[in-house]
Amino acid sequence: MSLDDASLLYLFSRLPGETLAACAQVCRAWHAVAASEVLWQRKCLELEPHPHLRRDDLLPAFDGSHRAYYAWRWPLLSRTVGRLLVEGDAPGQEIATYPVPNSLTSDSGGGGDGGGVGSSSSGGAERATEQAGPKQGVGAQGGAAAAPTAPGAAVVGVEGDAMVQQATWSPAGSLLAFTEMRTDQGPLLESSVVVTDGRTGRRLGSWVLASHMPPFYFMWSTCGTRLLFLSNWEGGVVALRSLDIAPALLPPAARAALGATREVLLCTARPLFLSVSPASTRLLWHGGCRRFGLADAATHTPEDGAEDDCFFENAQLCPSQAPQWLVDAAGADWLLMPIMRPQSAGPGPAGALALAPLAAVSEALEAEGSRLSPSLLLSLSRQVADFASPRDLCFAATPDASHVAFCDRGALHVWTAQTGVCLQLFPLPAQHLLGQAPPSSTGGGGSGGGGDLWHTGAVQAMQWSPDGRRLLFLVRRSGSSMPMVALAKRPHYRWMVYDAADGEQPLSVDGWMGGVTQCLPFNPTLEFLDRYLLFFDQYSRSMRLWSPDSQAFCFCSRGQPAVGEVSEETFVHVQPVPLVAPAAASSASGSRDMGTPLLLAEAPLPVRVAQGTFAAWSWQ
Repeated sequence: MSLDDASLLYLFSRLPGETLAACAQVCRAWHAVAASEVLWQRKCLELEPHPHLRRDDLLPAFDGSHRAYYAWRWPLLSRTVGRLLVEGDAPGQEIATYPVPNSLTSDSGGGGDGGGVGSSSSGGAERATEQAGPKQGVGAQGGAAAAPTAPGAAVVGVEGDAMVQQATWSPAGSLLAFTEMRTDQGPLLESSVVVTDGRTGRRLGSWVLASHMPPFYFMWSTCGTRLLFLSNWEGGVVALRSLDIAPALLPPAARAALGATREVLLCTARPLFLSVSPASTRLLWHGGCRRFGLADAATHTPEDGAEDDCFFENAQLCPSQAPQWLVDAAGADWLLMPIMRPQSAGPGPAGALALAPLAAVSEALEAEGSRLSPSLLLSLSRQVADFASPRDLCFAATPDASHVAFCDRGALHVWTAQTGVCLQLFPLPAQHLLGQAPPSSTGGGGSGGGGDLWHTGAVQAMQWSPDGRRLLFLVRRSGSSMPMVALAKRPHYRWMVYDAADGEQPLSVDGWMGGVTQCLPFNPTLEFLDRYLLFFDQYSRSMRLWSPDSQAFCFCSRGQPAVGEVSEETFVHVQPVPLVAPAAASSASGSRDMGTPLLLAEAPLPVRVAQGTFAAWSWQ
């Protein structure tokens, strides 16, 4: 049965925008009907639901055609998922990406050279294709990418003797941005930002920066056409710069309409941290230990129209790290940030970690006509918890703002928005340990063999899984110190994962639900310790250790944790994390004061997939 144009137009109006854009590219009849600009205008809000996204800025390059724009935009929004980024420490610092199945099982030997990577649902040919990872030391000279060392792998080309660093996935998981530096065996001569295809390694664009100071942190805007980065700057400050990469992604015929692009300086401070909006090109920054500001990476204009876009200034120094911009399930914007209390003579908390609703902040800012005071901002906000030391404070929220994890002076807590309850997760409370894991043969994994040193260690980093139901956190063994820990001959770090018993079940006054999975002890690579760990809550805003399905995470180690080895060789591992069965509804004694016990479990052996110094999973 054939349909006339009117019927097809009605059918298309019922389809999601991404599906319509895909079909318009592969079917001539659908393409003809989908060319209706009226139809595409109705689909705009479905595909890019926030007014700050840059559709209207790009439309002139496509002669105003929404259909042509989305036919180009759709491949950037929908790409193959589950690729692993690996950085090596070979000359040229090779960057490689390759597919890793979302469903992972370790082999009986505890992870050989990629031999343990596979999917239980894959056939033999597919399994053989994805088992091997790229080998360390394979580089590219003269701008030509080297041949991948395994089917499906992509080695990013490095031109000449240039050094590369800070590779970062785009939100759609299809592009990679990184810094390329030329030194000529001496001082730094030139720094460039390079964007490549994440699956093939092909270069899409390269921009030589006006200042040679190399970026050390990248963050993509949600729409994937704006790149933000930090770097050192003149005057002993840190600069936030923005780069529009849309011209490099456009079809050749439309590329000339936008012209050349240079980076734009947004603001400077020392220190400087930021978080981008999940739904727009706007961003939240924290600079100078006191000031918080709102800006727009696309328009480069402050929120209040003034030269200074600072909307709030703390009463005291607030040397905490990155704030966080969140969007809850109802679509409301929230700003998670520390607010210092005015100095007082008596003892008490230094400040409060608070969720400030952006709508209320904007309304108050317009009414006040000046920066908000700490007391006013606190009155508008939902307080998560008091904190004692802003210097030791780090925090991370689930994507929908339903849970907030924060660490204050080494103690890790989780707060749930639905009930307002805040409970300590680490150090592990003795009364909550319903099932102690057996002693581990590789270095004190459970209740025996030095397990107490792990249960009372220090939390160094944390990250929520993409589905918001699991919290990954890194624990440093009690009694260890840095930087000598990386050179020690015994493991001093381990990853742990907290599982909620039910994704719909919030924490309550009765205590915890779910359990904690502890992984094998290991020593991180020097690359991770020196470059990422000190500022992990900032890097975790754009660098993801979790797999897209929240069932595994990646990490790098010196040696092989599966056999208890610490060595100078560095390896990339994938750690599957099975769900922990929920604990009983009440503690063994039935006391509400003791709370619901946590179930402690051991993780399976990690899978070694390649040699490398740093790894990150694509966002999709």
